Amino acid sequence: MVNYQRILITTDFSEQSICALKRAKIMAEQWQAKLELLHVVDIPVYPVLEDVAVMGMPSLWDEDLAKTLLETSEKRLHEIAKQYHIADFMTISGSPSDEIITMAKVNKIDLIVMGFHGLSGFKRLIGSTTHSVINDAPCDVLAVKPEVKE
Repeated sequence: MVNYQRILITTDFSEQSICALKRAKIMAEQWQAKLELLHVVDIPVYPVLEDVAVMGMPSLWDEDLAKTLLETSEKRLHEIAKQYHIADFMTISGSPSDEIITMAKVNKIDLIVMGFHGLSGFKRLIGSTTHSVINDAPCDVLAVKPEVKE
C-alpha cells in the first residue's frame, strides 16, 4: 500500500478543483500527509505585428494585467487555504502544466491531486492541463471527476 507523505493540490478555483481539494484533505488526514496548495496564473499573451512578421509567433506580456491577475489569484487562494486549513499555498505564473510538474519535482511531491475537466471538441485536439500533468508528472496523479448532481 502506498503511503503518500506530500500531496500537492492544484486549483483553478473551479468546482472540480474544490472537489479535488476536499478529496485531498481526506486523504492527507488518513496518511498524515503534508498538503501544499498551488494555483498557476496563465497570463494571456497578446499579438504584436512586429513579432508575427519577424518570429512568426506573436507575444506581448501586459505587466499591469499580470500584476492584477496575480494579486487577485493570491487573495482568492489565501481565502481557500484559510477555509480548508492549509498552511502551505502559493500562486505563481506560467504554463500551468509545466509549473505543476516543476513544483512536484522541486518539492518531492508524492501525489498531485487536481480536478478533472471533461474534454470535447477543440480542447481534445490541444489537450488539457490535467492530461499533460498525468503524462509528465514525476509522481502519481489523482484526477478527481466532478460530483454528479442528481
